[in-house]
Amino acid sequence: MTISSDPRFAPPDLFNLTRESVIVRDPAGQILAWNRAAERLYGWSSEEAVGRAADDMLRSSPRLTLPPGGYDDTWTTQVVRMGRHLGSLVVDAQFSIRRDDEGKIVDIIETGRLLGDRTSASTWREDGEYRYRTLFHAMPTSFLELDITGVRPILGQFRDCSIAEIRARLLASPETVRRLMEATRVIDANDHAVETFGDGDRDGMFDCVAPFWPLESYETYIDSIIARLTETPRFSREVTMTTLKGRPVHSIFTACLDPKIVGDGRVIIGIVDISALTLANRTLEESREHYRALFSLMPLPLCRVNTDAAAALLREFSKDERQDPEAILRARPEIMQHIAGTSFFVEANFRAAKLLGFDDPAELYGLRAGSLLASRPDTLRRLAHASIRSEPFEEETQIVTPHGRVVDVLLSMNFIEHDRGRFSLAGLIEIGDRLKAEADQARLRADFAHAARISMLGELAASIAHEVNQPLAAIGASGEAGLRWLDRDPPNLDQVRTQLTRLVGQAERASRIIERIRNTAKSSAPERQPLDVTKSAQNAISFLDHEARALRIALELRAPRAPCLVIADRTQLEQVIANLVINAMQAIHAGNATDRRVTIDVSSWDQWVECSVADSGPGLEPHVAKRLFDSFFSTKKDGMGLGLSVCRTIIQSLGGTLTGANRDDAPGARFAFRLARAEEQDPS
Repeated sequence: MTISSDPRFAPPDLFNLTRESVIVRDPAGQILAWNRAAERLYGWSSEEAVGRAADDMLRSSPRLTLPPGGYDDTWTTQVVRMGRHLGSLVVDAQFSIRRDDEGKIVDIIETGRLLGDRTSASTWREDGEYRYRTLFHAMPTSFLELDITGVRPILGQFRDCSIAEIRARLLASPETVRRLMEATRVIDANDHAVETFGDGDRDGMFDCVAPFWPLESYETYIDSIIARLTETPRFSREVTMTTLKGRPVHSIFTACLDPKIVGDGRVIIGIVDISALTLANRTLEESREHYRALFSLMPLPLCRVNTDAAAALLREFSKDERQDPEAILRARPEIMQHIAGTSFFVEANFRAAKLLGFDDPAELYGLRAGSLLASRPDTLRRLAHASIRSEPFEEETQIVTPHGRVVDVLLSMNFIEHDRGRFSLAGLIEIGDRLKAEADQARLRADFAHAARISMLGELAASIAHEVNQPLAAIGASGEAGLRWLDRDPPNLDQVRTQLTRLVGQAERASRIIERIRNTAKSSAPERQPLDVTKSAQNAISFLDHEARALRIALELRAPRAPCLVIADRTQLEQVIANLVINAMQAIHAGNATDRRVTIDVSSWDQWVECSVADSGPGLEPHVAKRLFDSFFSTKKDGMGLGLSVCRTIIQSLGGTLTGANRDDAPGARFAFRLARAEEQDPS
């Protein structure tokens, strides 16, 4: 604005010339400036007004409340005030805040104009009263309006005491507090208060407040009295109150104590029932304590892993896409390393800390969990699959601890999705001792199987010697015949060639016999591979063919054309079949049966392959049937009792079953083993 420099011109006093009242106050509410329009409107001169608290002098309703930071510094509202001579006034007031360079409030400027006289104010107050009553009764909070005029005479005995002394004396005198409560009368209550504290009895509510205050909550009532005495406008406390029937209600108790708002001798209290919330919080805390106790004290090593970063990355894919993890890994090969590199420990129990080489579980927090599987990328990939699908994961694998120790573990992991992200709960069971025990047990089973094979070879010694002697005798005869043909003049080379060919053939036959014996007798670790049970049965029958002929027993194999594949060790599978066939032949020989036949039947259906060996002997006696598979139990005079026990152990180690019972269709016994069917492929 530009002002004339003419010395005859004096700027007008705009502050006092404006028709609107102007009041300038400091941040504390004290009046700094008061113009003539304000003098005319309210009745106080500038000299009388400046320095006084504006809202106290004018009894403003509502009182000035500064807006929170970040809000507009200019606003308009309607205010009811009391003038010096004119009574109630309704003023349309506009407030503006001025700030310094640092943003601090310098002063508040109010410009106001009269909207109406005391009649208008009365109408405005009636509207406000109507709105207040509507809220009072409609809010889902218990509201009580109290008359505390009867409290004043009782408190009169403490007029010479300090506030601290009043509080101390009230705490020491529950009887006096009870009298104060009985003097505090309920003059209004909303429906929610009647329902919550009156148990539906409205008439019973309009009495004193003593029934609502149990003895243990007297201190809160005392502090609300102290707040009124110290002119504190609002008091709030979490407290347990009681209903008219004595039911405890855990509540947030709030009292509006300002007489300028609620009137002299009145108090309005609001009570929010938080019993359900308190119970829920208590239950939640108990659940947390139970979880912490279980988590910390469980003998199982447990870790909680934060996988929020992985979850955020996986949210880029739809639920359907996540059902094909390999497609996701092909499209985004970095995901696997991302899952491993961004997952870290946030909690661990003492067992987990000890397993991973730490004394304190807190030492694990923040360490990358994926580094444990650095030596097992195959496990990490399968774990990534489970993570993508959010499916539970469990696998026997090896981990490398942060200190470099390799540990055999059973790793199990569950992925838990929640509103704030995702975490994983991992269990680590050290299985090194179990794996060693299983390896020792496997070696022991192999030793027993080897002993059983040696025992079987001993039983077949005469038959084996005869079978080996045949090709050796043939070799000698062919050699002598060849020499005779060479001694002729001239030598008959064609006949020599024929005899040498026979000799080679018999030598190969002897070699095959010896190789079969060597394979049966040797001790080696089992090597599992896909095998055709029919071919294994044929090899076992070939091995026993001479013994069968010697005992005049026919060996009959029944099998389908298609391969019946199982996963097994060749030597052990043939050992089981041979042992069952030998037992069957010995049973027939001991019983002097006329139909001397052993039937080996191979079949398959669904997911199983079965091989049965049936004989025509005398069958199993009841006391024998009960102990068939006991170690060192034998019905033979010189038997070791290992054969059937070892056979069952071998079959069970392959996940199958071996059973034995008398035949239903004819005299004799039938033994059968069943193994899971393998995928169709050429057997080794």
